[in-house]
Amino acid sequence: METMKVLSLAQEILALSESEQQALARKVLPVLLGTRAGLEEIDEALRALSDDELRALVERARHRARDLAEDEVAAIIAEGLRAARASGRP
Repeated sequence: METMKVLSLAQEILALSESEQQALARKVLPVLLGTRAGLEEIDEALRALSDDELRALVERARHRARDLAEDEVAAIIAEGLRAARASGRP
């Protein structure tokens, strides 16, 4: 359940300029993505992607990590998925 504070923060974020939203995302997303809730949301978002969307995401990750071997990229992606799924288990 969303609290009034969370809803208020969301409204404030939406009211920010594009550049302010980008600056906020750079500061806040790394923190939020490392939380249990953040990992659960990543896992849920990945499950919601179509096969084509997931392939495009993986391809984008490959291009960003050109210095990594194919098996290293696969291992990183697999570990990220395992960690996200494990964090949702009691």
